[in-house]
Amino acid sequence: MLPKIFKPKKEYELIRIGKNNDGGYLLEKDSFNKSKALVSFGLAFDWSFEKDFFNIKNCEVHCYDHTIKASKIRKYSRRSFLDLFKIKNWFKKNFIKHFLEKLLLYKDYKNFFVNNVFHYQSAIGIGTNLTNFETVISRVKNFPIFLKIDIEGSEYRILDEIIKSQNKISGIAIEFHDIDLHRDKIIEFTKNIKLDLVHIHSQNPGGKDYTDKNGDPIIVEMIFSNSKRIIGAYPKIPHPLDQLADPRFNEIKLNFEN
Repeated sequence: MLPKIFKPKKEYELIRIGKNNDGGYLLEKDSFNKSKALVSFGLAFDWSFEKDFFNIKNCEVHCYDHTIKASKIRKYSRRSFLDLFKIKNWFKKNFIKHFLEKLLLYKDYKNFFVNNVFHYQSAIGIGTNLTNFETVISRVKNFPIFLKIDIEGSEYRILDEIIKSQNKISGIAIEFHDIDLHRDKIIEFTKNIKLDLVHIHSQNPGGKDYTDKNGDPIIVEMIFSNSKRIIGAYPKIPHPLDQLADPRFNEIKLNFEN
């Protein structure tokens, strides 16, 4: 069972930003509306969340991911041509849609990351090309920021820095990995951050392979907000807007200690 502190205490108004399934996040509406910039850690080949955020808010966006660059995205797009020769793929659901998205990915990257939308090819937390959190904050012109974090385990290296800058943050969407190994760190962060925990959702990319010996998920998304606008006494977990990260597998149920 998950610690009691991992469960939101009240219900908040949530909205969904980003694509369906993996890549989209539920945010608390007020913290989204208050934010004047987005800082995003972790992109890979999916910036649908960042695009939705920008299209609605028209604000500055700062993205950090050292694993991708323009040439790598261009190569990834070109590989989609090979899918055309896999005839069986034509019969897969949404194949054409996914094919076109991959094919046009490089163009989409070049069109999106212009003007006030930045991609820094540097790591957060750990890496050969490392940017520290203080530098990240110094580059932002408008506050408060909304913070999105999906950096495959490096999130634990920056939790203390986030707490130091929490007065500049309206909301956080963070993906915690290997929570069975880092439970105490998440508990400490949740206690020390002044933002309220407003939502939690399990990640199911590998089905039961992503659960611990007790059947609890080892990856969760946790959403924090500085809003005090409560709409109900009890949180909805899962929320009606939640979607499976991987629709091939079942939802991993969350159970909390009393």
